[in-house]
Amino acid sequence: MITICRRRRDEAGVAFWSHTLNVTDILQDGGQSDEEDATVDVEIEGVMMKQDVKKVSRLYWRNPDVEDLYIVADRAPGVEAGIFHRAGAPRIPRIRTDKVSHREPPPGLPRCFFREEYLSALMPYELEELELADYNIEMYDFKNYDPNAENGEGYDPNAENDDL
Repeated sequence: MITICRRRRDEAGVAFWSHTLNVTDILQDGGQSDEEDATVDVEIEGVMMKQDVKKVSRLYWRNPDVEDLYIVADRAPGVEAGIFHRAGAPRIPRIRTDKVSHREPPPGLPRCFFREEYLSALMPYELEELELADYNIEMYDFKNYDPNAENGEGYDPNAENDDL
């Protein structure tokens, strides 16, 4: 995605996907949201059908900025159609839920990946067990970025975006 955005001269896209890649690389598998397979009823052309989905729960320890970043990234499939030629089954939609996962965080993450309320509630030995990284990264606000817009036209840092 970064390469595609560079070709399009989409600076906002390069910034967004570079930041998303960096956050994902740091979080690794242990810092990703839990997903459950589910089926929901959907209406397609007036006919009720069952559709497979992935229900995504929130991690209680994770900074909401990380959640917001992945919400925006999940809106990107519209971009994929212009880049990738899919064969096989369609992409399974991800549905964010209010369910909170209490899975423990992996050790070694930077402090900025955690909710401060979570860290302040830990006992000193629990905080030590987290083995917090000795660095932080800047957490950018991309809530108003539209990954489906072309050439950065989808990013307005001053826009109000409460529908995430």
